[in-house]
Amino acid sequence: MNKLKTIIGTAVLSLVSISTYSATLSPTSISGTGGAFFNLDKINDGYIPTEFAEWRENTTYWNGTDRVFTFDYGSLFNIDEVLVSVDNNDAYKVQWSVDNSTWNELFQITVNMGEVRDGMDTMTTFPSDEYISALNFSSVQTQYLRIFATGGDNSYSVGEFTAYGSAVSAVPIPAAALLFGPALLGLFGFRRSIKNSVINLN
Repeated sequence: MNKLKTIIGTAVLSLVSISTYSATLSPTSISGTGGAFFNLDKINDGYIPTEFAEWRENTTYWNGTDRVFTFDYGSLFNIDEVLVSVDNNDAYKVQWSVDNSTWNELFQITVNMGEVRDGMDTMTTFPSDEYISALNFSSVQTQYLRIFATGGDNSYSVGEFTAYGSAVSAVPIPAAALLFGPALLGLFGFRRSIKNSVINLN
């Protein structure tokens, strides 16, 4: 029995290690609504503006709190961490949705939350020099994220918005079969050895 437990336990641990792997997620599309804005391509281009950089330098920027930027990841993902670069003297909100209709709050960025007091400021939810504990959130399973400004000096910008996580179906069926195949073979072999032992005793 211990041999069987070891085989199955090893297979389960392998599945867990794969399914909890977090990677940089690439949205299939990014859209902006609510009015005019500039340089939408800068919001998720992999370039993080330097700290204290000017709010219109390599950023998506706009005026007014009616602009909303939505990230569609194409299917459900487990979102674990986020990196965001914003104009620091403003407030922003990040929300998530599974259907692009009903939205739930992920976290809020308040005015001067980071260490920068004038210009662009990078903030993350994972351990780094830019870690901000107030942004921490429990992992969510979602397809959509969105960010928008909620107040400040009426001039807003996002230099980078990157989500990290894993696909909900992180382990494909063929991979799972490869992991459990040896476990099943081990189970049959173990049962056969017990049967043979009983026969020999008789």
